[in-house]
Amino acid sequence: MPATRVLFLLLLFAAQPALALTESDITGWGKAQWGMTYSEINKHFALNPWEPGEIPTCKLKNRIRIWNQEFGVAFYFDERSEKGKLYKVVLVHFDDRVTDTSWLNSIKDLLVEKYGNPESFVVQDKVKISRWMKSDGQMELMTRTEKNVMCAIEYISRRMADDKL
Repeated sequence: MPATRVLFLLLLFAAQPALALTESDITGWGKAQWGMTYSEINKHFALNPWEPGEIPTCKLKNRIRIWNQEFGVAFYFDERSEKGKLYKVVLVHFDDRVTDTSWLNSIKDLLVEKYGNPESFVVQDKVKISRWMKSDGQMELMTRTEKNVMCAIEYISRRMADDKL
C-alpha cells in the first residue's frame, strides 16, 4: 500500500472522533426554531390561547415527559399575533415531594452530550445554574433540590432576544 494512502487513512480515522464530538448550536427547541411564527409553531404543537400579561406567551396544552417527570412548556413571541416570531422557549418542572433527584443529572448529561460543557456554572440562592452560549442561541439549566424540586430549561435566541431588549 502506498505511503500516501496509509497516511490518508490514518488522518481519516484520527478525524473521526473530532467529527463525532461536534457540538450542536441552539437554534430553538425541537421542531420550534427561532423566528418561526406563532402559526408555524401551532402546526407542530397544540397551544393554549395567549397568556394574559404584557409578554406574548403561549403554553403547550399538554405537559411533556422528560425522564418520567412532567414539564410545562411556554413559547415566547415578539408580538401577540399569528405572525409573532419565536424567541424563547422555557420548560419547567416543580415537585414538592422530595424524591430521587438523580434524573436531574441525567438531564444535564444529555445537554452536555448535545451542546458540550456549559460556559459557566454558578450556585445562586441554592439554585444551580449552568449556561451554554452558542452563535444562534443560549440555554440555561436551573435546578434546586431543597424543600421542593425545581428544574427549568430556558432556550433563548441570541439575535431575536437582543432585538427585544
